[in-house]
Amino acid sequence: MQHRILCLECVSIIIMISFIVTTYNLEDWLLRRCLDSIVAQGMSRDQYEIIVVDDESAVSPQHVVDGYTRHADISLYVQRHARQGAARNLGVQYAKGEWMQFVDGDDYLLPGTIIPILQAAEINDLDLLMFGFFEVYGEKLVVSNRTTSKIVLSPITTGNDYMLHHNLLGVCWLQVFHRSLLDEPMFGYPLRFTEGIYVEDEEFVTKLVWRAQRMARTDVPVYAYYQRVNSTVHCRSFEHTDELFGNCFVVLKRLIDFETSLGAKAHEGLTRKVRFLALDILRLSLRDSDWMDRWKRSVRQLDNLGLYPLPAANYSWKYSMFRLLTNNGVGRRMLWLLEKRKKR
Repeated sequence: MQHRILCLECVSIIIMISFIVTTYNLEDWLLRRCLDSIVAQGMSRDQYEIIVVDDESAVSPQHVVDGYTRHADISLYVQRHARQGAARNLGVQYAKGEWMQFVDGDDYLLPGTIIPILQAAEINDLDLLMFGFFEVYGEKLVVSNRTTSKIVLSPITTGNDYMLHHNLLGVCWLQVFHRSLLDEPMFGYPLRFTEGIYVEDEEFVTKLVWRAQRMARTDVPVYAYYQRVNSTVHCRSFEHTDELFGNCFVVLKRLIDFETSLGAKAHEGLTRKVRFLALDILRLSLRDSDWMDRWKRSVRQLDNLGLYPLPAANYSWKYSMFRLLTNNGVGRRMLWLLEKRKKR
């Protein structure tokens, strides 16, 4: 199938997008860098809004947000500390845009990327468009040398078919999506984040993508993912690790229940995603400081869910090899050595 190339130089589409920015105890310069990157995208004031949701920081970011009121339609909402899932839900509650983009307050958008991305989504009548990202370090802004005047899209497909053939990264900031995916009556209920847990992105993004009837992806980088040592993702305390594993199983169980609820509807892609989440849990177990104990505990829980041993499937040679090696002690030790090296 041919990839589609869009020449956007002469295209003009007015689109309303809501940027939902979550923040918690961030330094002022980080939040300013994030907001600057949105304001500098080149959209007119009536084309976008910024909704900042603060998860009850020790110091309110009100003074930072106030600096942008003359340049953008920006609002600040403060919630009692309840983590990112609740913050994003609050942002969705107040969002007015036809399109949505989540942005973590310590990350930012690459210059001149959002307008071409939205135009590509509108021209192709997409529900959701995924894009590329960079991992960034330090204060210096990263500027991509890849042009966004031409957006190369993958073949348009359903979300279920996409998950059947691709590994889905469970982060909510890796796509722009039409708000109808959250509230569309045909799904029977609104889609929101599960609150009060970590890895809430995995469940939300999986269900969001599954709902998409027309989606595509592009390798054009749009998002700068800041690697902050003291962020939630990089916390390494024993308490946090235990809670992280517990939350992984909460999400896995919720996705299994969702899969079961679909009945005869097509969900082969969702099944693949669930099995790869089980594989990811096993990989995380191998990276734990007490990996043998963590492995045993994870295996017991996966066995109760019918996911260990990993179900036989011809997804990829990596999946098949991992499944084979997990079934004996020598293979598990080989995998442990590989994961130990990657952890470094």
